[in-house]
Amino acid sequence: MAEGLKQIIDSTNLYNFHAHTQFCDGRDSMEDIARAASEADLKYFGFSPHSPVPIDSPCNMDKDSLPDFYEENARLKELYAEKMRIMTSMEIDWLGAEWGPHIDFFQRQPLDYRIGSVHFVPNQDGVLLDCDGSFERFSRYLKDGYAGDLRYVVEKYFEQVLCMMERGGFELLGHFDKIAGNASQADPLIENEGWYEALIDDVVSHAKSSGVIVEINTKAFDTRQRFYPAERWWKKLIDAGISLAIDSDAHYASKVVNGRNEALERLKSLAPS
Repeated sequence: MAEGLKQIIDSTNLYNFHAHTQFCDGRDSMEDIARAASEADLKYFGFSPHSPVPIDSPCNMDKDSLPDFYEENARLKELYAEKMRIMTSMEIDWLGAEWGPHIDFFQRQPLDYRIGSVHFVPNQDGVLLDCDGSFERFSRYLKDGYAGDLRYVVEKYFEQVLCMMERGGFELLGHFDKIAGNASQADPLIENEGWYEALIDDVVSHAKSSGVIVEINTKAFDTRQRFYPAERWWKKLIDAGISLAIDSDAHYASKVVNGRNEALERLKSLAPS
């Protein structure tokens, strides 16, 4: 399906492949979000709940909810068929070699495409901690879970991203530097460090060789005026010839296209003339 997504990206800007609803940590129903996507004149729209995981997580969907999700997705797909193509996806968490987009469970799911993302980072004892979400929680985890070692957290996060790409099984790489959202609040200069840029270069190299599409995630644009990956790294991706998808990662119907136009305009300014 990667080629299918690339064809969509190359043919139109009226798409969004990443959205969350009541089936995980989204705040609005699938119906409300589909309606908002249609009203925004999107032609392609993908629902992508956070995948089931074998650990406790209030943000991820329950495996028992999968039939209801697929049923509602099919209903809305038919309802909007004349105006918008609704696709079925899942944002699959990488927890290690035993749990990620590559495992049989996710490969057997009836999905149009898969998003591979990292949210959980193992600490020095191997305990998985969710490093996404509020900075307040991240600060507690950094102090009590990672012994205050911010560089360890960041390097371990990117290690997980690379391992996930090596295993494969997904078409779209989700917000690959999302750790920077919290890490940059703990250390505002961390993204200027040479070792940090080397981590970015590793992701770009792996993305190029794997052929995945890299997402530019616009969810934080209205609150923090930033994208994931950070805008400073986009030229590296373009120069590497990597396909880029602009996704809002919407959790609310009102934010279905949040930040997408701004990202598209900035990306256009970087495109080769």
